[in-house]
Amino acid sequence: MSTLADDTTPAPKAPSSVAIIAAVAVLTLIAAAGGWFLGTQLGLNVPAGQAAGTGEKTRPAGADVPSGNVVALKPILTNVKIPQDVWIRLEAGVVAKPGEKISDELAATVAGDFMAFLRTVNLMQLRGAAGLEYLRMDLQERARMRSEGKIEKVYIWALVME
Repeated sequence: MSTLADDTTPAPKAPSSVAIIAAVAVLTLIAAAGGWFLGTQLGLNVPAGQAAGTGEKTRPAGADVPSGNVVALKPILTNVKIPQDVWIRLEAGVVAKPGEKISDELAATVAGDFMAFLRTVNLMQLRGAAGLEYLRMDLQERARMRSEGKIEKVYIWALVME
């Protein structure tokens, strides 16, 4: 029978600092090589750019860049229909179609229409990103009808509910 004193197996040694540094260096080189490889493979599909100042300046397809002048509406503060004790503050702006001008009277009319619409909204309709997108689309449709097509886009800059 063996006793504990007779057990002479050496205790495992901690890895040396040289081994740790070597392992980190090897992993760093592998990561750098992988990044270089992916960069070159993805970079092959990018067409070469034209020299600055040459060629026509065109809008990229699907660019969300306003093409007309932007008019900021005064902040709208009202309560929603359900529940009536919830207040909503909307800060928005409208973009006119190219060549169109939005007068102060038209901006005030659109803001008043937005307030009338917000008074009919249920709070549950404004939940989440989809609710915010539906609100923007509804406001954009109302602005186009109210302006007889002069307004191209509606931007919601701030929406606070209390």
